[in-house]
Amino acid sequence: MTCDVLVIGHDLHALVATMTAGGCLLPGREIRRVVRRGRSISAIALDGGEIGARFFVNASARLSSADARIFEPIADREYIDTIAVTAASGRRYALPYRAALVPGIDNALIIPRNLPPALALAAAHAIGTAAALLARTGQPAQQLDSATLRERLRADGARL
Repeated sequence: MTCDVLVIGHDLHALVATMTAGGCLLPGREIRRVVRRGRSISAIALDGGEIGARFFVNASARLSSADARIFEPIADREYIDTIAVTAASGRRYALPYRAALVPGIDNALIIPRNLPPALALAAAHAIGTAAALLARTGQPAQQLDSATLRERLRADGARL
């Protein structure tokens, strides 16, 4: 089986990213092995076979232990590459695109852990949108222009 975007996870954030990307959803607990070719992931091995994809979104920190990244949002801090924002208790929290990059892997993004719930949902939408764009163009995640992504997110109704 193959799909353009494969989202790994089992929570609401994984579902939002899957719907936004128009991809496939795989609960992380079924993964046996990640099949890599150089700086890219080519497939996820399961007991019953492999699922290949052009692009991967990690919503469960199951691609590798290095993916269990924690991003600590700072109130009212702005980033040049902001892709998701939320307001809580009169404070604004933002997520930069670079927080979603997976070091050493060109065709994967991660939804960082430890985000406030509203920011995590906005991040899932933004990262799913980025994954769809990247799967379509075939470019590495590190080369996506965050301004292009923000333009697409605004067109989808996201508030940045």
